[in-house]
Amino acid sequence: MAYALGELKLLAPVPHPTTNFAPIWLAKALGYSDDEGLDLRIECVGSPKNAVEGVIAGRGDTTFVNVVFTLLARERGIGLRPYYAFVRTQNRAFSVARDSATKSLSDLRGKTIGLHYDDPELRQFASAALIGASVDPDKDVSFVPLPGSQLDAPRMAKAIRDGEVDAVWQLDVLAGLMEAEGVPLRLLPSSVIDPLTPSSCFNARDENLEARPDAFGALGRAMAKSTLFALTNPEEAIKLLWKRYPESGPAAGEDPARVFKRELAALRIRLAGHRVDAMPDPRWGAISVDEMTKWQDFLLQTKSIGTKRDPSIYFSDALVSRFNDFDAEAVRAQATTFSLEEEEA
Repeated sequence: MAYALGELKLLAPVPHPTTNFAPIWLAKALGYSDDEGLDLRIECVGSPKNAVEGVIAGRGDTTFVNVVFTLLARERGIGLRPYYAFVRTQNRAFSVARDSATKSLSDLRGKTIGLHYDDPELRQFASAALIGASVDPDKDVSFVPLPGSQLDAPRMAKAIRDGEVDAVWQLDVLAGLMEAEGVPLRLLPSSVIDPLTPSSCFNARDENLEARPDAFGALGRAMAKSTLFALTNPEEAIKLLWKRYPESGPAAGEDPARVFKRELAALRIRLAGHRVDAMPDPRWGAISVDEMTKWQDFLLQTKSIGTKRDPSIYFSDALVSRFNDFDAEAVRAQATTFSLEEEEA
């Protein structure tokens, strides 16, 4: 097949395809990126840090990571820019077992915190959140990585269940994974980070965004469609990804029904953050100056960055109209009637 817009490589910040981030692989599996004339290549690179550094070094064109990565990159003088708001609500939080006596961030003093993702920037984000609650991240708490990969639900659940950690600095999907593993979590409220939006965004180098607006606009449109499909029919989204990307499905020896329940719980939590209908700007991918100003103010106040900049340097909204140029009702109808069994018949 000839691709009018050429190849675009997306570096996924995970060790293998996962239904936790279903829209990423659905964009390819449902043919949305192909329909755009875009040769979308998805490469799993293990972690957000690896994905960001890969895009910076030119080993990939784009990735999706928390906004904190891009503000910290800009502080280093690197032009990494969010251009599509993927998760519109905050997706990072501290959590504890539901029956824990810990009720607030201040109660974390003296506790051991498990890191769901052990990336320096995400640990810096955790530290900033604690500083915002008057907790010293260097003296008052200790951090340890959760065992296994960030997708290894049984091992992470055991560490929490056995008391190896008292709390977790987590990505949103962990709550769903742990609920299905019989270790329900409770998020600790944070007045400083909970209001910060968006969280996960697609990012690219400044010069690449300038050079290939059609390709990045097409990618955003494909992602908007695949996100809407997953929101409409998450069960079939999982089934399709398991079929097209077997690595996203049950590992050898796992009970498929139990894994399906776990992955569906995680996906539903993630999808709640993808919803746009209740946002001030209900367009797919939209980012505002006000949002980025609040992110910058938070990182300045917690001394995570030292330079105040014009917030417009931290993002681009130039392609938002392109992301939304599609028939949403047609996608909903496709998702509503989609059945993998019928597709294969």
